[in-house]
Amino acid sequence: MSAFAMEGHLRSGHGKGASRRLRATEQIPAIVYGQGHGALSVSVSPKALTKALTGALRRNQLIELSLKSADGKDAGKKLVLVKDLQAHPVRRTPTHVDFLEVKIGQPIVARVPVEVTGKSKAAVAGARTQLCSRDIAISASPDAIPAKIVLDTTECDFGVVRAKAVPLPAGVSLACDPEFPVVSLRMPRGEKDEAAEAAPAAAAPAAGAAAAPAAAAKKDDKKK
Repeated sequence: MSAFAMEGHLRSGHGKGASRRLRATEQIPAIVYGQGHGALSVSVSPKALTKALTGALRRNQLIELSLKSADGKDAGKKLVLVKDLQAHPVRRTPTHVDFLEVKIGQPIVARVPVEVTGKSKAAVAGARTQLCSRDIAISASPDAIPAKIVLDTTECDFGVVRAKAVPLPAGVSLACDPEFPVVSLRMPRGEKDEAAEAAPAAAAPAAGAAAAPAAAAKKDDKKK
């Protein structure tokens, strides 16, 4: 995974007033939570951030943040992922972001979307395919986080496909309960009810048909 290059500026101002002034310059407040240092207060461009997060990886996009001091001098680089994002309630543009500093080769936990493909054996028989969760938690190096996990249900039968049965790419491991349900393959409730009602109805004539010869036999015995 290649990192998206962004620029950030160290800032000292805090509070609502400072944030408003910052947004007036087309920047938004951000915090970098790192390893070996305290939280860094920075500012970033909301447009650049939006561009970084509109790719296939979404919030799992690795970002290389080049920091500048207040006087424009180079203040180092940070490799980060988005930890938390606040957006405008109407425009949905970013208003504040928290970054988490990461290191290549040091696994982190991330949530990755699940994509279901194929027509299962159960679906061929009339089952409904229902996604129990849109994503699952995985553990991987920041540069090995996949854009999605693909689950082919072609060979799946009735029941529930659990997280432990989901194939994962090399270098990626499961970070959630192995029994966590991912996909459900079950008959629709309406069809189950119809089948249950049809069974007794079909059995009734058969019982009646069996009783008729027995009754006739009793009548013949009385005549004798």
